[in-house]
Amino acid sequence: MESISTQMYEGMQHMSEAVFFGMSWIVGTSYQLAMRRGTVDIWEMVKRGISQNDWAVLMMGGSYREGFRWIGSDIDWMLWPNNHRVIMDKSQSEYYNTANTTLILSDISECPPGFTLLQLLTPSKREQVNLACVRMNDRNYISSSKIRQLSLPRDFLSPL
Repeated sequence: MESISTQMYEGMQHMSEAVFFGMSWIVGTSYQLAMRRGTVDIWEMVKRGISQNDWAVLMMGGSYREGFRWIGSDIDWMLWPNNHRVIMDKSQSEYYNTANTTLILSDISECPPGFTLLQLLTPSKREQVNLACVRMNDRNYISSSKIRQLSLPRDFLSPL
């Protein structure tokens, strides 16, 4: 006689397969998603290679980057100074000359999906970045709301 946990596991496995099939039909297969990501990655590398002397790096994010073109979907853009590098692990810091490069650590360990904490590891030469920092647990984090306040015109931020 099968145990209840085995039956539940098999039921969940079949449900997971059905959900995966349904999602694949709506958004595409894993292969199609990987191709969309790869296409955008190549486009960004070519763009960066052509415009190496730009003062900033522009990168697309969110569902649009993943290849989804849904009605009403927004496009997320990230823009940061060219001499600032976002790293995913502190061990990556050894590859950069911190005398002329500002390092920012992307920390997703305490965030819900779709969000990240940006910890400023080395001081920035751009005053706007330093002014946008908030102190939490003896660490400096870049506040997106402060960046918006400092960089967008006041008219843009006021409610209609």
